[in-house]
Amino acid sequence: MLLARLDALNEQRLQELCNEGCPESGTLDFKRALPATGDEDKGEFLKDVCAFANSNGGDLVYGIADKSGVAETIHPITSEPPDAANRRLGQVLDARVEPRIQGLQFHPVEVTGGYVLVLRIPTSFDGPHRYQHKDSHRFVMRNGTHTSDLTYDQLRSAFDRTATLAERARQFINERTESIFAGKTWKPMQAGPLCVAHLVPIAAMSGRTTIDIAALNSDYTSFIFSGWGSASSALNLDGLVVYSPTRDDTQTAYVQVFRSGAFEAVRIGGRQAAENAAHQRVIPSTTVTAFYREAATVFLATAKRLGYSGPAVFRCALLGIEGYELGVGGNFSLFRKAFSDRANLVLPDVWIEDAATVMNVDAIVRPMMDILWQAFNVERCLAYREDGAWNPSR
Repeated sequence: MLLARLDALNEQRLQELCNEGCPESGTLDFKRALPATGDEDKGEFLKDVCAFANSNGGDLVYGIADKSGVAETIHPITSEPPDAANRRLGQVLDARVEPRIQGLQFHPVEVTGGYVLVLRIPTSFDGPHRYQHKDSHRFVMRNGTHTSDLTYDQLRSAFDRTATLAERARQFINERTESIFAGKTWKPMQAGPLCVAHLVPIAAMSGRTTIDIAALNSDYTSFIFSGWGSASSALNLDGLVVYSPTRDDTQTAYVQVFRSGAFEAVRIGGRQAAENAAHQRVIPSTTVTAFYREAATVFLATAKRLGYSGPAVFRCALLGIEGYELGVGGNFSLFRKAFSDRANLVLPDVWIEDAATVMNVDAIVRPMMDILWQAFNVERCLAYREDGAWNPSR
């Protein structure tokens, strides 16, 4: 592939690729011109895209001519505007590739006399993908700089891959949740219930990706949650920790970003009121709900920024709540108390089809919060309006 961030590409960098004789590889292919509208050109385009998606992903670079598999010269595209090219090629893929490839990025780079179009294809965990050409359907993969059909064993392995990685993601979350409940956190948490949120992109379980933790640490403030006031960061074996400092060696909240690309957030989720302390053990409902919502928002935005696409697992848990009441407030508390029938609440997973294209976080979080509140015998999450809009000002 080219640079990790497509928005960092410019004409100077593309010219350097040509001057340096950058070779094609299993994740990089140069094309002098865009695919034409004829059926043969469409078939070649579909084959290239599916081959990358069924392998390790890659970049198709249109507007750079190669000689014997080595970048040679920039040939600016002038045949159609970038938006029109994106739309045309996207329609071809939508019509002839099954299942649809998530996370494709079309990125035009302005150059003298026109533009170069980079199509970034992620490693897909929704596959294997097949394309239709004439009367046949083919499953193909990238093998070095060549493309070949998948064998029977490769097909079987590809079909099993997503299910296997999804199970690894869930097992990872299970193990982390058990460790947190056992007190095995980066630093000891203050006493009380714990809110826990995890987002694990399936790609993070593949062993093919790793995060530049040092670079992420330089931007650690993007992980500061509402109400922290201040934050510090530290590096550990797992990756990057961003936490809300306290006066002692305990902590009230932290975010752990794992080197693999998995995310974890933990915060204190309850308190014991000063008055009538024997009975006033309260979980602040709006604060807790807002934490899960913010965790989903921050984690999905970061995953997208880091280039993760495709499926992800999101899970929330509320641990150590025995004897704690959900502080619903209003008229509800005048008539009954909101207690759960168990000490630990681990909510059902949410399967996110494509972490890079989530437009409405509340569509993910709101149903989960309804389940959480129902676990305390409350009909629905009152931090949302009945129409699903976020409305915490109660």
